[in-house]
Amino acid sequence: MTERPDPFEEPVRLLRQKDPETIAENAGATWGHHRLILPFLVWDISVEHPSISYEAPAPISGFTMKLLTLLYLNRSDGAGLACNWIPYRELNDGLFYAKNFHETVEERISGRFGSNPGELLSAAGKLGAEPVEQGDAGFIIRTYPRIPLLIILWGEDEEFPASCNVLFDASSTHYLNAFELKMLCLEVAGKMIAVADGKLSLA
Repeated sequence: MTERPDPFEEPVRLLRQKDPETIAENAGATWGHHRLILPFLVWDISVEHPSISYEAPAPISGFTMKLLTLLYLNRSDGAGLACNWIPYRELNDGLFYAKNFHETVEERISGRFGSNPGELLSAAGKLGAEPVEQGDAGFIIRTYPRIPLLIILWGEDEEFPASCNVLFDASSTHYLNAFELKMLCLEVAGKMIAVADGKLSLA
């Protein structure tokens, strides 16, 4: 039986070849004491260079977050925010995954919080989100430094079901591709739901 390739091998190899100060500047991280420190929501991720060892608090210490972080650091090119919010389907290659993104991310959020949008605002606020005057619950939440998300929820009423839109700055694919951004949003949605359900304490 053929062994599956190690998904970490290539990003680790490439990161070892790069100047850590340049990585930090492009990614919005800080560099010192042989470590890249990268904020994510309300936590800090540490990646030692050149060993590329990953350390993070328990809520973001798993396989997916480690892989996304290494991909983000490797892809970061320092592109500035476009200041133009676009839906997932308008990202490069986003249309291919758009149906799955809507079902697994947007419908997951609206299904959990549609009857109580204020609960979403509260959970997102605990993760560092900044409220905006859109929908019944709207906010900007900063994932990695160069990838903010604008999330807008309209609550359910007698005539319409709840609905949710997750919007991206048009520069986002300079840092992660469409599939990886879907993985990132699944992580963020999961954290918001865990906070609201009392399964993730931020104390």
